[in-house]
Amino acid sequence: MEQVTIVITESAYNDLEDSENYISQDSPLMARRFINKIFDRIDQLYNYPTSGKLVPEIKNKSLRELLLNKYRIIYKIVDEQHIDIIRIVHGSRLLDIEV
Repeated sequence: MEQVTIVITESAYNDLEDSENYISQDSPLMARRFINKIFDRIDQLYNYPTSGKLVPEIKNKSLRELLLNKYRIIYKIVDEQHIDIIRIVHGSRLLDIEV
């Protein structure tokens, strides 16, 4: 079986940076732990690319999400060997994704 390639898009990186900056206002250590947990969660896609559930507000079977506490890691299965992480947002925010 070929290795899955996971690409974190610019939008997802910006989401991570915004979240880290917000959390670090209270605790830089907690912000770093949060980012590490996000990457640990993303790493599960290497072995289980379809482990996330379908994104309910978008009717597209290639878009899925992993949950980490109140955060949603939205990803797109491009093909069997390629996944794009497209957004990482707090669950209380409106989801802004162009499909």
